[in-house]
Amino acid sequence: MSEKRHSRKYDSTGRQEQAARTRAHVIAVAGRLFAAKGYAATSMRAVAAGAEVSLETVVSTGRKADLLLAAFAAQFAGDPDALSLRSLSPPADPTRPLVLDAVVGDLVGQIVPRVADSMGIWRALRVAAEQDAAVAAARRDQARHRRADIVTHIRALEQAGLVARRTPAERRALADSLGLVLSHDSYDQLVVVCGWRPAAYRRWCAATLVALLRAGWR
Repeated sequence: MSEKRHSRKYDSTGRQEQAARTRAHVIAVAGRLFAAKGYAATSMRAVAAGAEVSLETVVSTGRKADLLLAAFAAQFAGDPDALSLRSLSPPADPTRPLVLDAVVGDLVGQIVPRVADSMGIWRALRVAAEQDAAVAAARRDQARHRRADIVTHIRALEQAGLVARRTPAERRALADSLGLVLSHDSYDQLVVVCGWRPAAYRRWCAATLVALLRAGWR
């Protein structure tokens, strides 16, 4: 009797793992199609064909807008369910003294390659937000989460004594400024449009972030 219960538990775990792998595969294929063809030109049937699964399987993963958002999160943060800058922060090294330039440099080194890798899906997301109210609302929600994450980073730097303490309103304004510097928009303008080398862009990001963080230092 106990063997049967163990078998059912094992089978259930196996099905859940298989479902998770299928979902990740569908999201990855959808992301490639959105990046290559755009949001409007990518149908749920095309995703099903590309992933070699049934249309029902794709539909069970979510709406088209859900697939786009999950694909963007997966390409940028490596997790289709949680787009968080905190998840990209390098682990603290207790043997290394905290220096603002080094902390910012580490973060830039983590984020810029992910920005570069997800430019195609970001363009699809930006266009989709102009056409689909659900995508536009989700994009605004992402911006709020991004601001909250950056505010968390700012507070940590304040507590470490690396930057001046600010009021909550000042932190939010600073977070929005930092987010704009280290964004797909700035990468698109400076690297893609203006032709900057990625290394030069990283140096600009780091220097600009440090300057903004130090502004108002007492």
